[in-house]
Amino acid sequence: MTFNRSQLPEAGSMGYAYGANDGSKNEEGGLGQTSTSPYYPETNILTTERAREATAIEHNLTVKEAFRLYSPAVGWSFLFSMGVITAGFDPQLVGTLIAIPTFQKDFGQPYQGGYIVAAKWQSAFNLGVPVGQVVGSFAAGYPLEKIGRRWTLAICCMVSCVAVALQFSSQNKPQILVAELVNGVVLGAYPVIAPTYISEVTPVVLRGIGAAFVNLSFVIGQLIASGVLAGTQSRLDRWSYDIPFACQWIFPLTILIALPFCPESPWWLVRRGEMDKAERALIRLTHSSVDRKSLLANIEQTTRLEVEESANAGLLECFKGTNLRRTIISTMVYAIQPLAANFLVIGYAVYFFELAGIQTTQAFNLGVGLLAVGFVGTCMAWPLIAHLGRRTIYNYGLLILTTIVLLVGVLDVIPGYTINAGIPWAQSSMMVIYNFFYDMTIGPLCFVIICETSSAKLRDQTIAFSTAVNALINIACAVGIPYGLNPDSGNLRGKLAFVFLGTAIPCLVWCFLALPETKGRTFEELDLMFHRKVPTKVFGTYVFGDGSDEEVGDRRDDKNES
Repeated sequence: MTFNRSQLPEAGSMGYAYGANDGSKNEEGGLGQTSTSPYYPETNILTTERAREATAIEHNLTVKEAFRLYSPAVGWSFLFSMGVITAGFDPQLVGTLIAIPTFQKDFGQPYQGGYIVAAKWQSAFNLGVPVGQVVGSFAAGYPLEKIGRRWTLAICCMVSCVAVALQFSSQNKPQILVAELVNGVVLGAYPVIAPTYISEVTPVVLRGIGAAFVNLSFVIGQLIASGVLAGTQSRLDRWSYDIPFACQWIFPLTILIALPFCPESPWWLVRRGEMDKAERALIRLTHSSVDRKSLLANIEQTTRLEVEESANAGLLECFKGTNLRRTIISTMVYAIQPLAANFLVIGYAVYFFELAGIQTTQAFNLGVGLLAVGFVGTCMAWPLIAHLGRRTIYNYGLLILTTIVLLVGVLDVIPGYTINAGIPWAQSSMMVIYNFFYDMTIGPLCFVIICETSSAKLRDQTIAFSTAVNALINIACAVGIPYGLNPDSGNLRGKLAFVFLGTAIPCLVWCFLALPETKGRTFEELDLMFHRKVPTKVFGTYVFGDGSDEEVGDRRDDKNES
């Protein structure tokens, strides 16, 4: 039996794996199944020759063909990404509220003829989400594995609706803080759920684009929040901030309406041994020309190997053996985002513009422009991801961002800052440019690299741990930045960029030394390369020998015999 391209089972992300190399019956079927199950007829076992042929076709599958064959999976991936839009909306909303005059009056204190929200409450409001994210990112892993991707997302959406109700009805600062803590738990879960589901239902050629869309979802949420705030900030009543609060209901309610019709991840179903349901899910996720039974067999074989190699797939497994290297890479590429000043640039842009002397309306408009430029940058990242390496884009993107951070700091120490209106505008322009390159490089590439470097069995835990570390760094930023920026505290203005320059440079060094190139590799190949401890400098050019397929097959056979 031969494959044409439209029948190709996806390598790794939709479950391509190598079968037994002799066509014989496997005595140890995956997950308690034997090779005589309906999905493993003896006459249809994947041979080494067939596996090699399928692998070659997989590497030649085009983006256009993948979109045609997996269009349902792409659509359902967008639904899961709407949760990430919510995770982008709320922090942008809360970080910008402090610049709305009505909010300053209702929740602030008099200061030099106007009103200002005290630095301690700014920190408290912005702490709510990252503190909750630490809990939510870890807590998401358990229900993801126990009740599935769909039910976990549904529960998060229901909690979001309750948190938004608390925000909308808030009468004092403590109530806003409680609402942010509750919402932060599920906002930490959304970025764990979406990449997990997307990486499991899309083929390898769409894996980078799909994972990058997670970052675009953040940007969309930030852009919508900024646009709504720009439209309401001039109101003189509390609707200036209640309307933005209420807009958050749109996303979880939309998800809850559509989610009953969404197929569950076939990977999760296979791990539970629910093969019939997994096949039905594949039917709903792929075009009719795709050979679903072979696809399901591939998922089962790959899952079996993951189970055999990580029998106890708890969080501690992420730090054992070759998994430690994969966890460090995944954690670093996410942690670098706030360490390279994205929390300052995105979360405090409008407030920074106001403190720099830019009029409130212009500051909000500039904030919308900053995020709109980020949206364009993320869209431009897709062709880059398709043609350039992950390592190349991430490393040189971080180099550009580090240079911009340096320039923002240098501009602040130029003599005559307070009398030269051009300097604050130059700083603000640099922040807009920063966000363009951020969303074209390390923003989307972070999620691509995490999905590719983590193993299928430990993906939930790896993404959760990486998200938690990112949230912990954001907590430090949420505490420190208000005290550094506020005129009644540090009043550092752009000199705060020097702090992030000091954290960005070591990150840049680490990237060039330890970040491997994973572009174009199937999950099976990446598993084998990490198992062989391939050095970073040769990761992108590593070539499997002519017998690589047999080597993988032998590796499976060894596991079965042990």
